[in-house]
Amino acid sequence: MDIRMYHDLEAQLEEAIWALGEEAALKLPIDSGMAEEKAQKAWDLIPEPKHTWGITGVTLHQYVQILNYNSHMERSVELLNDEILDLEGSGYRIIHAEPYILMAETHLLQSKPGLAYKYLKKAYSIGGARAFRDQPKLYLEMAKSKALDEQDVLLRFKALDVNAKLLSELKDSQ
Repeated sequence: MDIRMYHDLEAQLEEAIWALGEEAALKLPIDSGMAEEKAQKAWDLIPEPKHTWGITGVTLHQYVQILNYNSHMERSVELLNDEILDLEGSGYRIIHAEPYILMAETHLLQSKPGLAYKYLKKAYSIGGARAFRDQPKLYLEMAKSKALDEQDVLLRFKALDVNAKLLSELKDSQ
């Protein structure tokens, strides 16, 4: 099975998408509504089918994290479902576990550890421990566990400062 290839957009369009992403990052946490608006505009600029472009993954990651920061997890789930369905239906070998980890985190924010567990298991099957190198230790522990204590997972997840992680990631991406 081959690895899926992504294509570059026209330089001017890609620069516009990057600029909107940078503007979105600068708006957090002061104006998270404006950050979401900028991320939405960046997402909307990506032509259909969105999943064929190299910039899609980065833009989706940022948009989902901003949506989650603003407690719009339903929209995050919708976007990530589309991405995951496209990946799984493409016929290519999946080499990036990030959409599955983002989906798991979104489900944890919704207090759905059982669904999160399912996506972390899938992420682990794709990338092993290396897929979790920049993630909280809890995620890898969940992915490798045989049984899940949902209450313990939720308590430990709530102890993580997920919003601080989001802000540091956005700052680092600038």
